[in-house]
Amino acid sequence: MIRKNLLSLLFMFIAFLVALSPAYGEETRDNTYKLDNRGEYSLFTNYVDGFTLRVPHNMEVNMDFSSIYARLENEDIAIDIFKEHTGYNPNSYINYSNGFLKNTWDHKLMSLGYEQLLGNYVHITRWTRPFLERADNDKNYYTVGNIPFDNYCYTLVIKEKEETELYKEILGSFNPGYRATEGKVMKMEGKAVSERNWNRETEKFFVDYFLTEDLLTFGLYEPNTNYKMGGQTYNFSKIKGYESSLDYKFPIIVNYSEFDNTYKHPDLKERLSQAYGEGKVLELTLQTSNSSAGNQVYKILKGEYDEFLRDYGKTISDFNHPVLFRLGNEMNGDWCPYSGYETSRDPEVFRELYLYVYKIFEEQGANENTIWVFNPNSVSFPNFKWNHSYMYYPGNDYVDVVGMTAYNTGTYYSYIGETWKTFKELYNDLYYEYIEAFSQPLMITEFASSSSGGDKPKWIEDMFSNIYSYPGIKVAIWWDGKDYDGGKVARNYTLDENAETFKAFLDFFKPPWHKKSFG
Repeated sequence: MIRKNLLSLLFMFIAFLVALSPAYGEETRDNTYKLDNRGEYSLFTNYVDGFTLRVPHNMEVNMDFSSIYARLENEDIAIDIFKEHTGYNPNSYINYSNGFLKNTWDHKLMSLGYEQLLGNYVHITRWTRPFLERADNDKNYYTVGNIPFDNYCYTLVIKEKEETELYKEILGSFNPGYRATEGKVMKMEGKAVSERNWNRETEKFFVDYFLTEDLLTFGLYEPNTNYKMGGQTYNFSKIKGYESSLDYKFPIIVNYSEFDNTYKHPDLKERLSQAYGEGKVLELTLQTSNSSAGNQVYKILKGEYDEFLRDYGKTISDFNHPVLFRLGNEMNGDWCPYSGYETSRDPEVFRELYLYVYKIFEEQGANENTIWVFNPNSVSFPNFKWNHSYMYYPGNDYVDVVGMTAYNTGTYYSYIGETWKTFKELYNDLYYEYIEAFSQPLMITEFASSSSGGDKPKWIEDMFSNIYSYPGIKVAIWWDGKDYDGGKVARNYTLDENAETFKAFLDFFKPPWHKKSFG
């Protein structure tokens, strides 16, 4: 009897503890973190980057990319936390990350400098930017706290809907500890073809070019092709000349477009129709441009380009044939105005842009013939965790193909560290990283070799000897253009730069690996 009573008391005690769990509960997942409810606040423990932090209640934790960062968020506040190796002097990292502040049109600086908060010596930058009506639950008041620790700098990005003093409590409570577990990167799983709402022609194109085994398709970018500009219509003579020599029809060609005005793209219909008439599918690329009157991304997410986007989407929908669509390629490069480097060091702004354009395409019926391509640069500039390419990933439902971009830029700009790189040096590690991270098909959205500093014909031979070793690459598009330094050619990527270069391409460009044409 005594034993039964003791068991009953034990069960009652356990039930009492369970009853207390809403007030003093804890949440642990994948051995990467723990979230304890401590009455007035919650205590977040990150076992990957080794720290604890006091945060408000009701925070949702996202550790899908725990090797890169941790996110905590509720309706009113979001906190992103990064651990960056900076050496003992983090000032270069801090100053580079704050480069967006040069845009004083959009960014209002509130404070900048080191502060002592409880036990932490913290470099704090506070600013605000325009509220973005088209973004989902936008938070436009920023506080970034950088806390040096040994050879590292912990960066806490706090975003709120209004200016508060909460950052003092959060940053002051930060306590670095030890690393206990390895971080992870979530496997990014795209939708199956059957889950896409594509028309039959688009579905067939996707299956033929991206799901067929042992098939590599080459495409081409040729400047001033397949559109009207300044009253002049450019023809396909250069492409046709290549095709005649190679005995191959390039089924995919690259085309760039911008937000030319707020109401309508001037010739998108003509570009699509001309390309289709030549048996080509466009890798259609839409980019924002620089402006002295504020960042265009902000203007788009404030609704100023809604009419343009609706017309753009409707034009693609009315076209009703397959389109490969890239929005803001190389977004992790600081040369792009839609990069997080330019938009409050916040890649989430790009994600919101991507999702907003996707939504408008959906409303206009364009997604029935649009194949969405997510295309970061091979290397992030700056190469900091907050600017990692995965920070820009919009979500599995919105990416059909993952694009890769890496050039052998040569040595023209050797004074900034550019060196001659083989195809394998450019793509081997990137390929295996992406095969592991993404389930979607891969394509090289644009690539080429410069002739500055090395043997370009030999590079082409080497490329062909290696590219077939990566069966997950389904399409590769040669960028047949030039980069200029003022009026001087800095990087010549053209196939017909000289007879030796084109002969190398001709000698190794052999069917049947890629003998396929669209039609």
